Order: sequence, then structure tokens, then C-alpha cells
Amino acid sequence: MRGERRMSRELSVAAIGRLAALASATSFAGVSMFAGFVYSGGATPASVIAARLLFGLFGTFAVVAYLRRPWMVPAREWRPTLVIATAWLAVNVCYMASFYYIPVSLAVLIFFTFPVQVALIGPLLARRRPEPVTLGAALIAFAGLALALGPDLGNLDWRGCALALAAAVALMTTFLMSRRLVVDQDMFTFSFNLHLLCGLAVVVYVGGTGGIALPAAPVAIGALFGVGVFYILAVCLQFFAIRSAGAPQSSIMFNAEPVFTVLGAALLLGEHLGPGQVAGAVLVIAGVLLSTRAKS
Repeated sequence: MRGERRMSRELSVAAIGRLAALASATSFAGVSMFAGFVYSGGATPASVIAARLLFGLFGTFAVVAYLRRPWMVPAREWRPTLVIATAWLAVNVCYMASFYYIPVSLAVLIFFTFPVQVALIGPLLARRRPEPVTLGAALIAFAGLALALGPDLGNLDWRGCALALAAAVALMTTFLMSRRLVVDQDMFTFSFNLHLLCGLAVVVYVGGTGGIALPAAPVAIGALFGVGVFYILAVCLQFFAIRSAGAPQSSIMFNAEPVFTVLGAALLLGEHLGPGQVAGAVLVIAGVLLSTRAKS
């Protein structure tokens, strides 16, 4: 009886974690939508990257101060935290830079191979075989993305493909490494230290390049603020999801992010959804639902 209660409690926590991952994917889709308005106002990708990371720093600073959590991670955790911060910075820079060389749809498709990477490599690092349901769900969701995005393969540039793949590997690294850190220590303390390191890197970059171009229109400035707010929400929900549901199942939920972005563009910007996009979205949803049947 006690074992059944414990298993039921663990399943409930995992279910909440999956919902948090889905909410995080929705928030990241909101970041993309607001970023489109910021770019239309004359801002550069560097401005959006800086806004994301600096808003993340100030937001997590406020949360740690309000909740009176520890300011620094334990000394023994600084090395993995530095590795994750480097990977997190690589995700932001490489992903945005890949759009310069290859079509956005192709960059997104390459980037979202990271759930499949997590489903394959995560169990191997734990010295066990990949769970068939989790791996199958990741592959189904990836196939749905390929159908929904319909990437243009005619303009292949190895630099853009390499940047998108590097961003995917970096995000896979953050998913697999951060699980232990957000379980063994305070999640908000870890997130604050992560963004402190990334924020210092942004300050060095801005100082070396002579500044960033901010938008002039009030609407674009408001959209830049929206980028920061949705980013903070997305990051906190992401780490909570990894802590509660684990890296493989959480990563599968993030396949919904580009689907939400496409749907948002259709609803807010009036873009047309074709049959392939609708069918691809259905496959992604099927993969996400299938991942909830996994045991771990």
C-alpha cells in the first residue's frame, strides 16, 4: 500500500512537470512572437539576446531576494554550473545566428532534434537502455515538426546547419546536466547564478562591440519588455519541469513550441495554415501525448 501511494505521488509530480514543460514551451513561443515585433522596430538579434539574458538575471535576482534563498550555489557545484551557463549562452547565440545563413524553418527543424538527442543520450549516460515509448514519442513529434515546418532544403549553408546543430547539442547538455543541480539545490539560486554568468558575458560582448541597437517605437520597446517577461517565466518553468518530470519527457513537450509559434502567427499576424502544417501539428500533439505514457 505504501509503495502504491509513493508511486502515485511520483506520477502526480511527473504530470505536473509535464504541464510545466508545456507551459514553458508556450512561453518560449511568446518570446518568439514578441521578438518579431522587436525586429520590425529596428532592433538587432544581439538586442533580443541581451534582453533575454539580462531580464533573466534581474528577474531571478528579484525572486531570490523575495524568497530569501541562498545567493550562491555550493562551491562544489560551480564547475557544472559554469558548463551549463556556457551551453545556455551557446544556445542563445548559435540559434539566433543560424537564421542568418539558412531558412528559419530549417534552423528550427535542426534545433529541435534536441528532444531526440535527450531521449537517446540521457539513458545511455545513466547506463540503461532508452525507453521505447519516450524515444518513439520524440521521433513522432520530430516527424510532425518536419511536416509542419516544411523546411526549404534548397539553400543549405553548412555554417547555418552547424550553428543550429550546435545550439541543439548545447540545449541537450543543459537538459541532461541541470536535472541533478535543480534537484540537489535551490532551483532559483541555480537559475540566478546561471544568468549571472551569462549576464557578465553579455556585458563583455556589449562593451567590446560598442553597444546594441534598441528599437525606437514605443510598441517595439513594449515588445522587448514582453520578450524579457516571457523568457523569465519560460526558464523557471523549464527547470521546474526538468526537476519534476525528468529531462526526456520534458524535452518532448518542447516540440510544441514551434507549433504554438505557428498558431500564434496565424491568430495574431493573419498567416495562413496549410494542410501540411495542420497535419504536422497533429503529429506533434500525438507525440506529446504518447510521452505521457512513459513509465519514467
